[in-house]
Amino acid sequence: MTYEEPQDGEQLKQGYLAKVNQLFGDIKNWLKDTDLHVEQQETQMAEVLTGDYLAPVLSITQNQEKLADIVPIGACIIEAEGRVDVEGLGIEHIAYLVNGGPRLSAGRKMFPDVDADGWYWIENNLSGKAHLMNQGSFFNVFTQATDYAF
Repeated sequence: MTYEEPQDGEQLKQGYLAKVNQLFGDIKNWLKDTDLHVEQQETQMAEVLTGDYLAPVLSITQNQEKLADIVPIGACIIEAEGRVDVEGLGIEHIAYLVNGGPRLSAGRKMFPDVDADGWYWIENNLSGKAHLMNQGSFFNVFTQATDYAF
């Protein structure tokens, strides 16, 4: 989304929810052959541009012990078209990046690895890396947030 082409709040909300539902469907699929249990609930969201709405949350447990929640943060995120967080022992961020992701001065990409639109794990370290979400990168981000080893 660019601010030269404003969208109404309903379009922003529906686009974000479609992206989150796609990611959550992928996560459920990636975890289906593990010993982890995935449960989906809803949370109330409130954003200035979208208003109030319900969004899905995933809770991931092992032997009835909660390891993490995957929580929607919002559609209206600076330099992204949405964000979800993986909240366990720590918090890791997954952002929906488009058009090569955020740019630094002189148009240089902040994350050189962002080549396609999609969900990316933005590492919480000084490496400046963004990883396109797939099963391997999800397992890495989940391990980083929870210390669970696949």
